[in-house]
Amino acid sequence: MSSLIVDKCHFTQLALRSLLQINGLKKKDIFSFTEISQLQAACTDRSADIIFINEDSFTFDPAIGEVLRELISAHPDTLFFIFISKENLNYQNYISIRRNIIILSKSISTQLVNRLIEHNLWAKNVYSTSDIPDLTPVSLSRTESHILKMWMLGHNTLHISQHLNIKEKTVSSHKGNIKRKVKTQNKQAIYHVVKLADALTSGVFVGRVRPFRQAITPQNLGLVRA
Repeated sequence: MSSLIVDKCHFTQLALRSLLQINGLKKKDIFSFTEISQLQAACTDRSADIIFINEDSFTFDPAIGEVLRELISAHPDTLFFIFISKENLNYQNYISIRRNIIILSKSISTQLVNRLIEHNLWAKNVYSTSDIPDLTPVSLSRTESHILKMWMLGHNTLHISQHLNIKEKTVSSHKGNIKRKVKTQNKQAIYHVVKLADALTSGVFVGRVRPFRQAITPQNLGLVRA
């Protein structure tokens, strides 16, 4: 097992290294970088189980973002954690946008990050962990997708209802569903998640639900009979 970290913040690197070591990784199997180009070279040399990336390392340069998209596509069995860099979003949760991509912010609790790491590295406590994180990729209905696009463009509920020929109450209900699925009431946080989903993939899934990333357990490793 190995893990890679791409973050310019030395303290973030130290914190992630500590969590990874708590979950069984050895120091020699944890590598830290500051640039996506370094990550690209590292992925050529080794296979990583988990990769942590600060969005600042790719969002300011579309070409670098495209390199990261290709890396994610080329490593479907590697779990990519993408950290939102904006500190004032107050987004204290995580959201899976693909089978191998999780978006979260640095304001998320250490305990929750540790649960996600533990779940995906099959740490020593996996046998007794009952609170398994839900990593099912978020999926919107087609109506929710249309409403989200107009909402993010600044259109209010009345305008959206008139444009889609549905009741304002229905628009508000769909907005509530979107907030629930993205796990936040903060419009700016929703906008940021959508922007990252577009940058890293073809966008949030619409009209379909993919199965969540399967937990590593003794049963599905064949160590225990079902």
